[in-house]
Amino acid sequence: MSQDNKEESGGLLRRLFGRGEHETLGARTTLDLGDIQGFILRGYRMPMVRHFLLTVGLPAEARKLLGRLVNGDESDAPQITTAEDWHVGFEPGPGDDLAEAPRRKPDYCLNVGMTWSGLVALEIEDRVPTLSFKSFGAFVAGAAQRAALVGDTGASGPQNWIGGFGAGRDHVLVTLHAMSPEAMTSYSDRLSALFAEGGAFQEISRCDGMAWMEMKDGKPAFTSKVPFGYTDGISMTTIRGGPERYPPDHQQPCEPWLFVLRDEAENYFVPEPRELGLNGSFAVFKMIMTDVVGFENFLQSNREKIDPELLAAKMCGRWRNGVPLALSPDTDSPPGGIPLAQLNNFEHVNADGSGDPKGLRCPVGAHMRRSNPRGQPITGQGEPGGSNNTHRLIRRGMPYGPSYDPTQPYDGVERGLLGYFINSSIENQYEFVLGHWVNDSEFAGAVRLPPKSKDPMIGTQDPAESIFVIPQANGAAPIKISGFSSFTTTKAAAYCFLPSITAVRFISELG
Repeated sequence: MSQDNKEESGGLLRRLFGRGEHETLGARTTLDLGDIQGFILRGYRMPMVRHFLLTVGLPAEARKLLGRLVNGDESDAPQITTAEDWHVGFEPGPGDDLAEAPRRKPDYCLNVGMTWSGLVALEIEDRVPTLSFKSFGAFVAGAAQRAALVGDTGASGPQNWIGGFGAGRDHVLVTLHAMSPEAMTSYSDRLSALFAEGGAFQEISRCDGMAWMEMKDGKPAFTSKVPFGYTDGISMTTIRGGPERYPPDHQQPCEPWLFVLRDEAENYFVPEPRELGLNGSFAVFKMIMTDVVGFENFLQSNREKIDPELLAAKMCGRWRNGVPLALSPDTDSPPGGIPLAQLNNFEHVNADGSGDPKGLRCPVGAHMRRSNPRGQPITGQGEPGGSNNTHRLIRRGMPYGPSYDPTQPYDGVERGLLGYFINSSIENQYEFVLGHWVNDSEFAGAVRLPPKSKDPMIGTQDPAESIFVIPQANGAAPIKISGFSSFTTTKAAAYCFLPSITAVRFISELG
């Protein structure tokens, strides 16, 4: 990597884990930040995470314990983190008072999600006659029942999920982010004791993640790399009136109701009663194993057709250091470099149809163009340069397993990603993206892709049919890559409701 790109990477790390300069987006938010769970609207930028999967023991004790997580008394129990008052040593947002000195940086953040079977086990359905999730059939059905719709079949199917996921007893997910191993141990011990108190919950399993580390200036430092070696966290979902600042890009900000359950939503009714539904959200928890060795071997096996690093860039849509093909199709180190704030500032297809409609710079079937097509006319949005925002997702994830060492590829250690895809409508956002854009060849409208083509990085592949086409300029024949297997395998999944602070109190007061 060139010195310019090392500096860019360092700037990215500062943005992800420290302080940085950002542009302000919009006016002060009207969102009730103190009622919304924090990770819906803010990235915590903490280097480690633990997800506790719980099953309800005694419902009354479980409801009582949930109330203690929002009672405002840190000495009694760790508190669920909200989206308010975040000027605490991380980056301030548009609503934070920059004249204020940063308050104490928190050493943990805590969040809670509940499956439909969890709401039933908590006896909410029995105790609340008006309970209604009529716009959210996918949530009620659960991840296991909907798995085939998003390509979680075969090795990724629910029958192979680990840790009790998908078996009906996966009721509550408690997610603990921490700044240090000491904080992780301390708060984990406190939570484990609370879960068991009075027989409230039984802990089924834990899933741990940690940001990878690399040497920087002779010292170990956390990175934003993910298992396939790409720099992560560049393309951020901007929410209109939200509390975080991101560099401006060509994409329109998303409306808040796409991620926070609000009355002005265009495609759903807020769950009833309102004390339970308003200001909540939904999230799909996923644990995804990555076949890093298989991916690297695949790149090398096609070196006679295309340079392995160029193939990796074409499959993703970015070079592994984060530079997008849309801005630099031939090299990851363009002359003069690309400022960090511009790495997400591009469009694939403009309103007048110009840009890269045929995918000569970045293939239309690349991972980035499938998961976030921007202005590409695709299924669900047919206008060049239009917004695909109604299907956008917020991803809060972290690697698990150790950093990959290419000098010891066959170490037998599992590595991958785990975390949440956050959205207000699992059907119209998460399932739409995975079902139509990732695993369907017809997603791109007028651009004809091979009938069996899917997302080359995260699609569910059959080696007998898999294909990835890389268009070439000046009428040259496209490069066709085929015969590859899936590079990812789902190890666990859960469809979760993320209740507001008001909703958690409501549940705890049901008696």
